[in-house]
Amino acid sequence: MTQKKVMIVDDHPFFIHGLERYLTSTGKYEIRSALSVAEAMVRLEGFEPDLVMMDVSMADGGGMAMLRKVKAQSPVKTMFLTVQIDPEDTIEALRLGIDGIALKDRDPEDIVRAIDSILSGQAAIYPAVTERALRHSVHNPTPTLRQDDLLTAREAEIADFVCMGLRNRDIADRVGLTEGTIKVHLHNIYRKLGVSSRSELIVKQGGLQFRGSAAS
Repeated sequence: MTQKKVMIVDDHPFFIHGLERYLTSTGKYEIRSALSVAEAMVRLEGFEPDLVMMDVSMADGGGMAMLRKVKAQSPVKTMFLTVQIDPEDTIEALRLGIDGIALKDRDPEDIVRAIDSILSGQAAIYPAVTERALRHSVHNPTPTLRQDDLLTAREAEIADFVCMGLRNRDIADRVGLTEGTIKVHLHNIYRKLGVSSRSELIVKQGGLQFRGSAAS
């Protein structure tokens, strides 16, 4: 069985080393760890993980800042593993495309199940986390989101290039990614904006201003 690559990012050495040993003992994962966002961003380049697990609160910016950076660079799966998460952070993480949110006080086997669900392409967000976010949304409604608020900076950039008529290969050359990665980003863009083709995306773009676009 091919091992999946998992990066763990947490600024508590005792916790991160214990989790690393436990996950390694399953034989299913190749694990790398980092004790800060800065260290993780450096180690990501050579490791190319299938999943990045991170705490929400860390000394040098926290998981939310890292989630933005990771999603802007790669379609890698992401997961928060934390003691607690505010409803606002849950909602923002979902907007950014987080694949899972798990709590540290659960049984280690629950965490493994969440990891495996994410790696198989499913979301894995603990019901208690979702319930808190939903209650917060009901009692604290926010203005309707613009479409560009739903996209990461990288997705917005790619959407702009599509609307300029560029092909996937040309977009890949411009942003320094592979054509396959561009296709993954496009899939996420279509899902977030509720479209199913390039032509629908171009029509949807009418009247919108994606990040990086010039005002019409």
